[in-house]
Amino acid sequence: MTTRTPAETLVSRYLADLDRALRSLAAPRRRQIMEEISAHIAEGRAELDGDDEAGVRALLDRVGDPELIAEEAGASAEPPRGSDAWVPWLLLVGGFLLVVGWFAGVLLLWTSHAWGLRDKLLGTFVLPGGLLGLVVLGGFPTSVGECSGTSTCVSSGFSLPFPLGIVLLLVALVAPLATAWHLDRIRRRS
Repeated sequence: MTTRTPAETLVSRYLADLDRALRSLAAPRRRQIMEEISAHIAEGRAELDGDDEAGVRALLDRVGDPELIAEEAGASAEPPRGSDAWVPWLLLVGGFLLVVGWFAGVLLLWTSHAWGLRDKLLGTFVLPGGLLGLVVLGGFPTSVGECSGTSTCVSSGFSLPFPLGIVLLLVALVAPLATAWHLDRIRRRS
């Protein structure tokens, strides 16, 4: 088993602190920053006379504080809240709770740091009310009419052509499910 030098331990600790500070970024962006900083540190260490601890400390000071690097990269210092796990579900089925559940989901979504602006707009405006829209659309008849013995049929009320009704029902089902899945995936990543 190889033992690490004090300089190697300092670099490992620094990179672990940086990775922790970047935890709210998407994995590809976090990986990119980690690779860039690791390469920068390796180049700096190659220029040092030996691998002394004081030289590595000075190098890491020049690279910068991990928290400041993360802040400049757009990482949120605030960890996700426990209530963030409820947001996708409230947006999906909260409309059935007298619509109040959906509004609570929107409020939690907009006050959280787990999602960016695009995700918040998506969660708010892609079929507000979640799956409640499916039930509402399902209540519209695709065709309503009375036919007498003659060949004349009279339609009454609002009706949708059958193919359009099916497409709208599918959109009303898939859009809230896809939005909830996307928001949950983003939350888990952060």
